[in-house]
Amino acid sequence: MAGRDPALAAALFAALGAEIPCDAARKAEADALLRTMAGRTAALERVLALCAPPESPQELYLSAKACAWLGSGHRAEAIDLAARYLQGPPWAALPDGQAEQDGIPVDWSSAVRADLLRDMAQSELILGRLSDAYSHSMAACAMEPYNAMNFIKASEVVERLSGREEALRFLRGQRKNVWHAPVSYRDAAGCPRVNSLFRDLLDAHIRKLEQAGHAPKNG
Repeated sequence: MAGRDPALAAALFAALGAEIPCDAARKAEADALLRTMAGRTAALERVLALCAPPESPQELYLSAKACAWLGSGHRAEAIDLAARYLQGPPWAALPDGQAEQDGIPVDWSSAVRADLLRDMAQSELILGRLSDAYSHSMAACAMEPYNAMNFIKASEVVERLSGREEALRFLRGQRKNVWHAPVSYRDAAGCPRVNSLFRDLLDAHIRKLEQAGHAPKNG
């Protein structure tokens, strides 16, 4: 097997559909390599092998995301690698700076970090590390208060910790979040638009939990 090659690892991950910065020339190489591999799991394991042992910010980030995608059997490693990445300097190729996206001012560096915190919290939730999962979920909410998925994921931890009613109370409280109100903006063509994604996602999850509470019990 080939030795360490994080540039190929990034391209291979991108070939799997991940939003990973990579060199265009290596992407063509990765596309060809992917066609020879026995599926997604094998490709993700190759990403890990190409970054082993992970030391640079690029290698840590790619390894953390690959473990998160692999899931079962890699969750503890995903937590450790994401924590190591977050404690050090960022991978310079990842998005940085600020930009408006559908009327929302997005800090890309915070978005990258919140994504890794969500990965950590999800793995911790599955492993039963509920206190850590809650802490990392709420940290993601603080970094991206305009992203309803952070609050939805946090509510899953709250439900495990304190039950469905407490999760509902938590989610209903987010209706006071400034981002719950639809945002008016103009698109690239200058046409008026309204972004209600935060409200739509949050309210849909609230309805889902409410309906689950009224579902008939088996037996």
